[in-house]
Amino acid sequence: MSKLHWRSWGTSWVAVASAAIILAVSGPTVQANPKGTLQVAVVGFDRESTALWQGSTPMLPYIGNMYDPFIAADDQGQLSRDGIVTDWRANAAGDAITLTLRSGVKFHNGDLLTGADIKFSIEVWQRPENASIAGSALRAGVKSVDVVDDHKVVIHLKSPNAIFPNFLSWVEGDVGIISKAYFDALPGSTFEEKAEAFVNAPVGTGPWKFVKRSLGTDIEFEANLDYWDPKRIPQFAKLRLIKVPEVSTRMNMLRTNEADLVVVDSDAAKTLHGDGFNIFVNRNVAHGLMMFYECYNPEMITHDIRFRKAAILALDRQAIVDALFPPISPEIGSLGALSAGGPLTGPGVAGYDPNASTYPYDPEAARQLLEEMGYFRNPKTITAWSFAFASLPEGPKFIEAIVGYWEAVGINVKIRQVDWPFVSKKFAANPQGFDPPGEVGVQSPWYRPSGLNNFRVFAVSTNNIETPIEKERGFQAGGPLGGHCNLDKADRLYLDALGTMDPEKLKEATRRLNAETYEDYWAIPLASRSEPWAARASTVSNWRPVPLGPVYMRYETAVPGPDVK
Repeated sequence: MSKLHWRSWGTSWVAVASAAIILAVSGPTVQANPKGTLQVAVVGFDRESTALWQGSTPMLPYIGNMYDPFIAADDQGQLSRDGIVTDWRANAAGDAITLTLRSGVKFHNGDLLTGADIKFSIEVWQRPENASIAGSALRAGVKSVDVVDDHKVVIHLKSPNAIFPNFLSWVEGDVGIISKAYFDALPGSTFEEKAEAFVNAPVGTGPWKFVKRSLGTDIEFEANLDYWDPKRIPQFAKLRLIKVPEVSTRMNMLRTNEADLVVVDSDAAKTLHGDGFNIFVNRNVAHGLMMFYECYNPEMITHDIRFRKAAILALDRQAIVDALFPPISPEIGSLGALSAGGPLTGPGVAGYDPNASTYPYDPEAARQLLEEMGYFRNPKTITAWSFAFASLPEGPKFIEAIVGYWEAVGINVKIRQVDWPFVSKKFAANPQGFDPPGEVGVQSPWYRPSGLNNFRVFAVSTNNIETPIEKERGFQAGGPLGGHCNLDKADRLYLDALGTMDPEKLKEATRRLNAETYEDYWAIPLASRSEPWAARASTVSNWRPVPLGPVYMRYETAVPGPDVK
């Protein structure tokens, strides 16, 4: 194995005792009387609004607890008909989807959910100021919504869309359900005034009811005893989420009983496993992805494919993954793996080809490309933003390792530590707010098993950029980030695959998309990551988050341990 070019970071761990390991568990026995408070320590809260439409997918673990998605997911992370939408059917043309709704679902204020609430919620997420991942897809793809009756809704699309139901789930989207009657009755004469009132008194359909919050610190909920799914009525009486960015602090809170369940990284999981704590592993929740921000802009040095290729060939990605994700134990194994192929693919993702080519480690070829483009005669310093996601707390460590390899081949890089919202604002600006000569960062795309939806989120053009193929076809690709360096090519590949309604042909179209973008070097796949959580067995004996994504937490499935009173 090649020598790692780390800069100045390191970790240590000590294994002391054995621990309970929970990789896959069966459903809990529901208790009639919830008890105790489940205290959960997480990395961050994203935008900290109680109005779900004002945030995006990273905000779901914060406030999604009081909402439900349109379409549920099962314990394997696949779309399920056991949620509020009990059936969905596309017409023959693929441009209309009929949703059938569960009867008897109540909002927290007692109002019954109807088709009017589904229509209203879609319209809220379509609003131009909505920054959510699903919002851009709904704006680009939905023509109109018809309410057939209280339990049936037809969504008319601007063009055939094979993966539209995925947008309505939390495995791939972030749309929740808002009560139209409740929102309309709130004080205020404008949508903005009513939204402000909603933030102060939010109402959803979820298994938890909002109680209170302290901005930047914590948020509290209470069990919804009238929840529509008896199997998922919380067994804890209360839920408190605590913002704790430092993993060492989260570990100490677990040891001192200030937290019952904490998200950790690979090193912390190994330590806590040795200390006798329960380790819950949610498999394949996210990718590690280095992005060349705004590389479609000719003013960026990252617009030059020779630079991007050199940046990729300079990295021994397998050595980085091995160092960041050592095996926790023989039973658990490693929490990170290098997948075959290019960005945004991996085991469990439609169209994944385990035999696809993988970017090699070739530092000499990287230096030759940099020499060829004249980089060494006029070296430019790019900025590497260092930040962590809840789904990828190793983000700053990836940056340190990557920059070490880049400096070894002569690329000048400046690391700047920030929080994700700082970079998120640059993405959301019109035009995007990244500055030459170039900016990069490690994103954490969650798995999104359709594959195609992740390409929409991270590669295709944003709604404020009209590519030639969009103009030709008369509709938008609807991406929120615009990460590919040739947006017209990305849009064409995406739109071609999107209209493929046959599931097997869609998998093949997704496989072709991955193959055709492999040599674009538009982003650097780093790892498929599983997410470790640690808990005291005396307070949390079981828990069932949804895999293939880091945000559908289902804290209501946590089972109290013997010490919970």
